[in-house]
Amino acid sequence: MANKQLILPKTDEEGKYYISYSQISKWKRSKRDYMRSYFMGEKDDNKALQIYGDFGTKVGESYENNDFSAWEDDEAEFLKSLPHLDEFERKIKLQMDGYYVLGFIDTNSKPVNVGSTNCYVEELADYKTGEIDKRTPEYESDDYWQVDIYAAALQQCYGRYPDKGSVVLIGRSGNAFAGEELNLVKEAAIINRPISKERCDSVLSQVHEIAEEISDYYKIYLKLNSL
Repeated sequence: MANKQLILPKTDEEGKYYISYSQISKWKRSKRDYMRSYFMGEKDDNKALQIYGDFGTKVGESYENNDFSAWEDDEAEFLKSLPHLDEFERKIKLQMDGYYVLGFIDTNSKPVNVGSTNCYVEELADYKTGEIDKRTPEYESDDYWQVDIYAAALQQCYGRYPDKGSVVLIGRSGNAFAGEELNLVKEAAIINRPISKERCDSVLSQVHEIAEEISDYYKIYLKLNSL
């Protein structure tokens, strides 16, 4: 049987279809919200969500730029003490059947040599912010796929999976939906995410199922809007 021809709502400058982990997560949470955003192009103007996103960006950019001046001295020292590796925001394109998964690895170790010609990335980590007790189960769950997707992309690039993957969950207080200011809490959880071929294959199979679902819905949307 021939592979299904997918049509996805996002294309790059070369016209190639792609999805991202944020798209995958949004589809899993709410197909309706996904279609409003990516089929209809509706802007999400939820101020609280933007505030949460800006807080996470502030943390990530501090590591990427090695500049912690936006934080109080004790906060900056705390952030510097958490795991951070050699490279930041490495762009990945995990090639799938007719599309790719686009992502940016928060931090990873430099590729190391294995023998005379080969190399691979030993470790990667994903930064998250939130309430430690509340969010830890989410990143321990089998439903969290981001590290596995990035590990598979590195394996596709180097021919070998990383040895270690983790989520660095950085404590945050405040409720933006209630109009509260968000603040850094000097607590963190390092959540180890074991990497294996079996796990990555399972995740990629589920990712492809989602891509096919999105394509099926999108084809219907395009057909209805062409009438």
